[in-house]
Amino acid sequence: MTSSLNYLEYPSAGPLRRLMALVYDSLILIALWLLVGFIHAAIVGVDNLQDPGQLQLTLFPALFGVTFVFYYWFWSHGGQTLGMRAWRIQVVDASLDGRAVNLVQSLSRFLAAVLSWGCFGLGYLWVIISPSGDSWHDSLSNTRTLLLPKEANKNLVPSKRTR
Repeated sequence: MTSSLNYLEYPSAGPLRRLMALVYDSLILIALWLLVGFIHAAIVGVDNLQDPGQLQLTLFPALFGVTFVFYYWFWSHGGQTLGMRAWRIQVVDASLDGRAVNLVQSLSRFLAAVLSWGCFGLGYLWVIISPSGDSWHDSLSNTRTLLLPKEANKNLVPSKRTR
């Protein structure tokens, strides 16, 4: 199913909007991480939380997985996290035909975004010098992050993922 929006008309989102959406989403993610941490402590036991190896093998992958699921669900159901919706930006397939982002694109986008942060944010700053206005994770995942007009953003309704 494709969207009725004409994505060819919309510019790429700038670095400040992307950063602000990320800050907004991080507040939600922190709440999710706390929940995962409490569940982890209940399962593993509070006495066993002193072992750093235990945390590296159990808690870190759980937090990483929850973060990916958070982004995957939002990107594949309307292309917007709550922070992205507030800042009027949307992730779409690079074909710009309205297709939702799929699992492979989401995974490569997520991992490339982690790499972008690991390189001191260089992948995000790439938006400034890229002719298309894409970040590393946009380019590597064959997606685009676009700035939507107010009316288009207001009328955008998250949809169910179609295969």
